[in-house]
Amino acid sequence: MGGKKIKYVKIKDEDYMPKSRNKMNKDEQAVESYYHSHKLSVWQKIHGVLSFFGTTLLSIFLILIITFCIVAAALTVYIMQFAESSFDVDLTNVELSYSSFIYAKDEKNEDVLLKQISGETSRIWVDIEDIPQHVIDCFVATEDQRFFEHNGVDWKRTLSVTVKAIFGGTDGGSTITQQLVRDITKDNETTIGRKLREIFRALSLENKYTKYDILESYLNRIGFGGTAYGIGSAAYHYFGKEVKDLTIAEAAILAGIVRSPTNYNPYANLRQSKIRQEYVLKDCLYAQGYITTDELEDALAEKIKFRRPVKGTYYGYTDMRYNDYYGIITEDNKNEGDLYYQDVPWDEILGEDSSLAYQWNGSYTVSQDWYLDAAIDQIVNDLAAKLGISYNEAWDEFRSGGYTAYLNVDMAMQKKLGELFENPYTCLKEYNASLPADSKNLIQGAFVIMDYRGDVLACAGGIGEKPGDNCFNRATQAVSAIGSTIKPIGNYSVAIDNNLITYSTMLQDLSGKIHAEHAGGGSHAAESGYNEADQTVRWPHNYQETGFGSGAYWPAWYAVQKSMNTIAARVMQKVGLVNSYNHLVHNLGFEHLDSVNDIAYAPLATGALTNGATLTELTAAYQVMGNGGMYYKPSYYSRVYDNKGVVVLEQDTNGKRAIGEDSAWITNRMMLKVVQDDYGTGKNAKLGKVEVVGKTGTANDMSNLLFAGLTPEYVACYRIAYDDNHEIKSTDGWRTMALVWHDVMVNFVDTETEQTFTPDPSTLELRYCTDTGLLATSKCPSTMIGYYRKSNIPPSCDSRHDGLYWSEHGDTTIPLYE
Repeated sequence: MGGKKIKYVKIKDEDYMPKSRNKMNKDEQAVESYYHSHKLSVWQKIHGVLSFFGTTLLSIFLILIITFCIVAAALTVYIMQFAESSFDVDLTNVELSYSSFIYAKDEKNEDVLLKQISGETSRIWVDIEDIPQHVIDCFVATEDQRFFEHNGVDWKRTLSVTVKAIFGGTDGGSTITQQLVRDITKDNETTIGRKLREIFRALSLENKYTKYDILESYLNRIGFGGTAYGIGSAAYHYFGKEVKDLTIAEAAILAGIVRSPTNYNPYANLRQSKIRQEYVLKDCLYAQGYITTDELEDALAEKIKFRRPVKGTYYGYTDMRYNDYYGIITEDNKNEGDLYYQDVPWDEILGEDSSLAYQWNGSYTVSQDWYLDAAIDQIVNDLAAKLGISYNEAWDEFRSGGYTAYLNVDMAMQKKLGELFENPYTCLKEYNASLPADSKNLIQGAFVIMDYRGDVLACAGGIGEKPGDNCFNRATQAVSAIGSTIKPIGNYSVAIDNNLITYSTMLQDLSGKIHAEHAGGGSHAAESGYNEADQTVRWPHNYQETGFGSGAYWPAWYAVQKSMNTIAARVMQKVGLVNSYNHLVHNLGFEHLDSVNDIAYAPLATGALTNGATLTELTAAYQVMGNGGMYYKPSYYSRVYDNKGVVVLEQDTNGKRAIGEDSAWITNRMMLKVVQDDYGTGKNAKLGKVEVVGKTGTANDMSNLLFAGLTPEYVACYRIAYDDNHEIKSTDGWRTMALVWHDVMVNFVDTETEQTFTPDPSTLELRYCTDTGLLATSKCPSTMIGYYRKSNIPPSCDSRHDGLYWSEHGDTTIPLYE
């Protein structure tokens, strides 16, 4: 083929296409032409894709913005609703429950706190200026270290807590202000709404009050475990002291309790409390620069003296295991050195179990004596009467209303009286020691000592160990028959005051008759001698040898000395039943007399009252015979103030005149014979050189034995009885009533110094004839000194000494006692 050249021919696309394609119509050719003219490059294709995604993202972004705006608007409305519904917190108008306090004067005449009483919450308000700086520092450092920097909400802390919460952590994020808001509002929901309300309220609170206003309210409101609320109550509850006396170590314990009172309460969890205290001291106070290294070391080394709880299970005696935690010193046994905590229930620490008579086998310690029981009961009763509420309502009001009461107690006298009555042999010669303490076959008793202005100075409400707080108090709550002790106060003194008899009026020792339905088993009625015709029995009879009376005439004072029922009944006829009843109720304060059944001879002449009287009532009635005829309501307290310092209850110091001064003095001289005469029923009550007057009393059915005695300083009454009021027999082992009275009162008077009652200057001391009871003349063979009112002086003796004067001039008929 040699050098023949090959010719390359370029074939056009359209030439290569099938013939059928060459046959396209004009429209198709136009489209095809457009396609080729607009063919996209690679970059054009990439740009298109990017444009598509950009548009999509932009749309999404715009949607998100719109959604955010909608949500933000909704959230704003939501928050604004909470802001509007979050009422302003007013620290000045928040009702709180406060503890009440009871004080008395000690021997130095200084006020001493005897008792703090609390309701479900115990609170003692302490002004911020009375709270030491180191106490404030403990709480700020522990609970809210930026308290003085933020405006109610610590945003940094709140954010930190929120982040931790997202990742499962827990931590407290509330400021002191927020905690206060939550405590006031009681808004404790675990919701976002509650948190928002709390924030707005905290911000509002900070705008209205100073930081120290907020701190004061906070420290007085927060709980410290149990019933202790507020720093004042906590200081007393745990340490028995005031806030101003708290040490740094003690304040650290209290600051540590707040976060979790259940876990960090030293009475409940001593070990955790100690660990928490160290955290407060080291990681809070010291770390934040509030205390120095020396102060830290001293606080860590300090032995903590806790106040012993007064009720319930107590964990707090010796166990060296806890020496590394707290050194606990109690008041129970200082001679044995420092005592430390151990996990032993209080009822196992009380001592050896015993079911012996007069020994209480209780499950908790006794925190208040008989006097404090009586004082609280009287305060609550008086508060109920003043406020027009029930006793229970008044009790709730008193224990949670922040009252302050001042008592009339003589603390030394009360302590001694309590010790005397705790020993059964003060009152008894013998008893069955195997009987349980609550046996109805144990003789019980009570003792009350007053001055002559109505102040109750001491009382004992039972024989043997006191079984608990606010238990049955026989000095104030036992309403029983008072027997012959009624005679001077409701009978003879009234007769003298109305000029019906004199000191020496001769009265016949002879019983009369009484309708059988009025006699009863306790009315000194004859067991026989029933008169079917008029349905009467002989009444009354005497315990002494004269029985139903010898018919002889005796002077009135002698009838008092020998406690003659026959003559007492005759005097009551002169006085009148209604007059005697009204005198006892309206002038002498007897509150338990029966207005129907007690207006009768047996109750008013011999003391066989339907219900009776309390020993405190009887003691108050007898003050009239030692103070010139004035009656003062017996009071265990002098004043009670409310939490604003306003006097709400006050002892009546004005008193009322019950009988004339001369009548009181004459009756006093009658009662002198009961004690000073060797034949008197109260001769064992003599107290050396101290003048004593008195009156014995025996209930008609022998259910109660009493002695009422007076010295120039005191009036005191003593009673014994079985709690179910069954008969006291002579073989039951009781000691002579007047002798027990002596053995008690000898502790409170100076028997070596002469003391006498002050005579009434208007009363006349005149000699009378012992045969007639009339004023003596030179012809009277036997005379004695008598005491007479100027308005009722007996006539002179007519010199007849044949014993017939009173048979002619006196009451010779046998009376019928209706």
